[in-house]
Amino acid sequence: MQVLNQSQLNDDIGIIELFHGRLGNDLAKSMAYHTGNFWYIKHLNTKNILVSKYVVLLQDYDIVGDTTINNKYNVLTESDIQAIIDHSYRLLEPYNT
Repeated sequence: MQVLNQSQLNDDIGIIELFHGRLGNDLAKSMAYHTGNFWYIKHLNTKNILVSKYVVLLQDYDIVGDTTINNKYNVLTESDIQAIIDHSYRLLEPYNT
């Protein structure tokens, strides 16, 4: 497993935000044109909220070389952050076009 660096994290955040925007667009169209049923709209909304929280977590995470600072401000480990990134990509897979 490769070590996560700030540049890679920023790139992943940008890609996730792009796909998240596409998810939001899909949700907005479903609500505006009343396409899909209630379950589908609820599913999109739940996914939207979860990814929004993931993006906030990722943006708040700082990769710092000093482990004292890293442990003080970052409660999550780098493997936790990588798991959040991976899950975000899985959730947003339909919008990767």
